[in-house]
Amino acid sequence: MKIKWNHRHRRLAGRAACPLLAFALAFGAACAAPDLEAAAQAVDTSRSCSLTVHPASGALSQELEQAAVVVELYKVADAVPDSDYDTYTYQFTGAYSGLSLKDQPDSAAWDALAQKAAETAFSGNAAPDATGMAGSRIELPGCGLYLAAARGEGVADYTTTVTREDGKEELATVVDFGGYRYTFAPSLVSLPGKEAQGGTPASTAGEGEWLYDLSVSLKPEQTVRFGTLEITKTLPVYQDGSDTDFVFQVEAVLNGQTVFSDVAHLPFSGPGRQTARVEKIPMGAQVTVTEVYSGAVYTAQANTQTTAVGADGRASVDFTNNYDSSNKGGGTVVNQFDYSTENGWRWTQAADGE
Repeated sequence: MKIKWNHRHRRLAGRAACPLLAFALAFGAACAAPDLEAAAQAVDTSRSCSLTVHPASGALSQELEQAAVVVELYKVADAVPDSDYDTYTYQFTGAYSGLSLKDQPDSAAWDALAQKAAETAFSGNAAPDATGMAGSRIELPGCGLYLAAARGEGVADYTTTVTREDGKEELATVVDFGGYRYTFAPSLVSLPGKEAQGGTPASTAGEGEWLYDLSVSLKPEQTVRFGTLEITKTLPVYQDGSDTDFVFQVEAVLNGQTVFSDVAHLPFSGPGRQTARVEKIPMGAQVTVTEVYSGAVYTAQANTQTTAVGADGRASVDFTNNYDSSNKGGGTVVNQFDYSTENGWRWTQAADGE
């Protein structure tokens, strides 16, 4: 599956969740030349850390409160204290030992590092170092750089490929809930961190006390999930020599709004059962299917049926028609309308069975 998204929304909320490389931290410390007032204020990478990851912020946070979102945390690098300044560097470990980061990285460099770490993590070459429910405090195995990935509880296949606005493909994880799919970019979090001060985004280069228990919010992309409606027609008796189309009007309503309206048809040239599939109906929608044409010699047992596109993305209705023995002929013509900016509306007559 490929999803287009806005690359600008790929950040974790708050720069505390977007770590800065130690070279930049050391440079800032050298310019300010601060004196450490006490050892207690210096970074202590031997301390225990914890992280609370919220699946979203704002309106999306409320929508995901009822969803069972699991957060997996992979330790990409250990935090190594700097001997001269109140900061730390990263030492990539284990399956991530081949990763690197250039001096004074920008956001693009962090994005690239997150993608490389995700490739290793999602390939099965590394297991999560900590796992917990979104919104709960997760204890971590020491300070360092962590890859955060969100997924649906009990879902094994939760990775996908997304396409950025520039056409580049990247890894992501998904959570399906209600009628929506939430897509998360893999994100890096550095612990310990510091709070934002005076309107300045939080980062490990900021002033203030080191924080070993952080809380961050992810920024997922929300897209509508679609399902499929199957319309099955049973024709026990057929009038020989008279091919017949059965036409159905399909209307779908979601949250009081009509979200789908179209027609489907089933051509018959003999008795039996046939099924038409109608795609791209929003999940959770209430669907009304009305048989608007039954041929000249057939009578529907029930002209209208209702259903809903369920959590599995499927909905179905069944119609049965009886032969009235009148021996009348009959058929249908299906009109197809197409629109283009060059030619406007164009009409074509579709052949039976198209």
